[in-house]
Amino acid sequence: MAQEMLLSQIREHKSIFLLLVCFLVFTMEARAISNIDYFEFINDLKSFSASFKQYTYNENGSLIKESNGSIIYKKKSKYILEYIRPNKIKFISDGQFLTTYDEDLEQIIIQSSNKLSNQNIVDIMTDENLIKKKFNIKTYTLNNENHVKFTPKNGKVKRNVFLLVIIDGKISRISFMNDFDQSVTMNFSNFKKNEQFLDILFKTKYPENFDVIIDK
Repeated sequence: MAQEMLLSQIREHKSIFLLLVCFLVFTMEARAISNIDYFEFINDLKSFSASFKQYTYNENGSLIKESNGSIIYKKKSKYILEYIRPNKIKFISDGQFLTTYDEDLEQIIIQSSNKLSNQNIVDIMTDENLIKKKFNIKTYTLNNENHVKFTPKNGKVKRNVFLLVIIDGKISRISFMNDFDQSVTMNFSNFKKNEQFLDILFKTKYPENFDVIIDK
């Protein structure tokens, strides 16, 4: 009889313990859900500017390249992505054409934005229609940071998965795979939101001695 009572108490305590564990797990998961609406965030993002440091890793996780530069963005699809070190290269989009300005090679490449099908990282971050068409997004909070995970709807395109982190209403960093299956992380600093930029800023000027390649 005493043994049966003891077993009953053990079962009761075990049940209470399992309920407590379930409650704690539920609470942690609830806290992990982000309150941020990413589409609301990008709709309010008329423009931004920031500096960045970029780290590129090989498949073994070893750092193979460190770069730094700046970015200026204006809705819709207008941006200047400029690398200063170790190579001077600039990507300029006026919404219709993307111009790659390679100072080291003294070369200019002009491409139609339609031909590129909006596959660049800036459009993936900011184009609501593109995101809804090609990605499933999930938002969650980790260490008081709002994380946004973009997963391709096409399961075969695994390398296009990338993560974006927002802190205090500002984009803090993004991580993605580049065309060489290398892991890339860009850490943003001095992020300024909704500044005024004239459209002429996104027009390209280059020296006459540069080679110009037009790929429309």
